[in-house]
Amino acid sequence: MTWMHAGKMQGFNYEPLTRDLAEEHGINTAYIQNQNIQITHQALLMLASLNFYDQQQVLKEIHYVVEHPNTACKPNSNPSLLKRLYRTRYPFNNYHYLIQYKMNSHNQVVIDDILFDRNLTGAKEKSSRERTLMYDVYQLGSNKYDGPKDRNELEVLQSEWTLGTPVHQVKTEHAAVNGMQNDAAKAAWLMGVHSQVAYPEDNVQNYTLFHNPSDKAFLDLIECGFDKRRGTKSHNAQHLAAVLNQRQMEGKPTKWLVHSQGAIIFCAALEHYDKHYSGKLTKQEVAIHGSGSNMPRIKSIAYSLGMKVHKERNNPFDAVPNIAGANDLSGSSLKRSLRFFGLILGDDSLASPHTLPYLGIETYRNQLQMLGYDKKAAKVQQYIERTTRA
Repeated sequence: MTWMHAGKMQGFNYEPLTRDLAEEHGINTAYIQNQNIQITHQALLMLASLNFYDQQQVLKEIHYVVEHPNTACKPNSNPSLLKRLYRTRYPFNNYHYLIQYKMNSHNQVVIDDILFDRNLTGAKEKSSRERTLMYDVYQLGSNKYDGPKDRNELEVLQSEWTLGTPVHQVKTEHAAVNGMQNDAAKAAWLMGVHSQVAYPEDNVQNYTLFHNPSDKAFLDLIECGFDKRRGTKSHNAQHLAAVLNQRQMEGKPTKWLVHSQGAIIFCAALEHYDKHYSGKLTKQEVAIHGSGSNMPRIKSIAYSLGMKVHKERNNPFDAVPNIAGANDLSGSSLKRSLRFFGLILGDDSLASPHTLPYLGIETYRNQLQMLGYDKKAAKVQQYIERTTRA
């Protein structure tokens, strides 16, 4: 493991973590369960740099350490027998905070430092080793997905987007949540393309990715089903709800783009927010593409929280919004969706009715023709003619 922290800027003097001290440093006081925490300035700085969700998770562990100081290990490399290390008890192996603490002369636990495992950030060979984390993403170029593209043009477009450094908080005007089967590298360029289509007037070239890592299709589907329940939401959704709350408290407007499973997570986050937080989300707005969530459901909770919802972009041949999102379960929709389902499962992003932003049915027909999917293009043309006559 390679651990890093906020930087030793104020040394390791310590004091009680009071509610006043927490509020002064931007730490959510709701997560401070008692006043017995002794914390160094170093650890305080790291705690203050986290988003509200990570603050909550780390403070849970700090409270546990204070109550059970002998549960952690002593680092063999440290000459001080007083120092101990504690790994967080988060339910997934890829959570990444390490709490370093010591006992003072009064036998009190002192939180000495909070460290972050940088080895768990960024794209991995196995996407299941990636964790839910936010990244700064930026485009070095000016190409956009604004019409039919050939494969070379798509490769150029993909290469212009860069997955930047991990961040603990949203600091950009635009943010996005990706869908299933997207590793960090793919999510970076794909959500950038979707954001540009969703907010064309903004010329988006930088945004914050709330990365929803993939753990293979089966487990991703279980996670989707879990978030669609009316009860407790996934850690992804709880994390996102805390980010929405923090952004709103800061008074910073944020334009969200959510795609596929990202819409399910966003809907679940709004429902979690409505249950556990107070106030409206009037500084937030959202665009929904290829929605895995039911549109009336996500719109209802978003409107109730004061959010602006942009017109959705769902391809009529896309099984995800039609079937998974239960947005069109008519016989004709089921027939269309099943005929094009193979393109969704395949690796051809340009041909899939789900992967890239939906620019209109005629654009999709032209895209298929350009790629040589003549039979599929003919089916789309038949649909255009039927809907035109209707």
